[in-house]
Amino acid sequence: MAQQKSPFILVPLYIYPTPTSWEPLFLAAKSCPDLEFLVVVNPGNGPGPEAMPDVNYLDALGKLSMIPNAKVIGYVHCSYGKRATTAIEKDILTYQGWKIKDGISHIRMEGIFFDEVPSSTVYVQYMANLSRAVRKALESSDGEAGRNSTVIYNPGVVIDPAFYQTADFVVAFENQATQWDSTVVRGAMAALPTTLRAKSVAIAHSSPNLHDALQLAEKVHREGFVGQFITTQPGYTAWCLKWDAYVQKVRGLTGHEQ
Repeated sequence: MAQQKSPFILVPLYIYPTPTSWEPLFLAAKSCPDLEFLVVVNPGNGPGPEAMPDVNYLDALGKLSMIPNAKVIGYVHCSYGKRATTAIEKDILTYQGWKIKDGISHIRMEGIFFDEVPSSTVYVQYMANLSRAVRKALESSDGEAGRNSTVIYNPGVVIDPAFYQTADFVVAFENQATQWDSTVVRGAMAALPTTLRAKSVAIAHSSPNLHDALQLAEKVHREGFVGQFITTQPGYTAWCLKWDAYVQKVRGLTGHEQ
């Protein structure tokens, strides 16, 4: 499993890579070398139908792979347990193939982000099998299977601790930013053990404004969550207004001066 203790930003990068569209991420990661960015890429509801992404993705992913504090994570959906494991494993192997282009290492694929993860304990083994497939596929350069791979589950809600045993991180909250303080969410968070909060991530969209987004960043950090992503946008296909200010806020929460 990946060893990750320091707070990080988990970026759902569902933005097509035009020559400039990923620049805000490149600039943020390079200007904050002491802050980790786990970057989820999603060319076509997964890796797409082809063995390799298009030339624009290859170019942008190559640039991203050269930034030491950025990890490239592939998006795979589980359809809440309805999707066949064979189809999911095919996506994982496609991402594995991105690591090599023209016979040389090109892209650092360092993990898988499982979206639409089922929350029922009936699916604990289902997810464990998928996690094992990631560890096997994304071998480290010296052949030690799964040493550096990162597995992220996204049910979007608090789930049974059993799921945490086979994931590096679990997205325990994905919702509109204003829902963080709701009675339902507060009750669920109260039941989440402190030790598991250190493996938990919050993703919040539709923050009313930057001030509220920065306040929520503090709340998530105080909750003990290790990872977060908060945006003023209603989704993940455009950059948060004042994205750079949000990044600096999270960096400050890690103990580094802004």
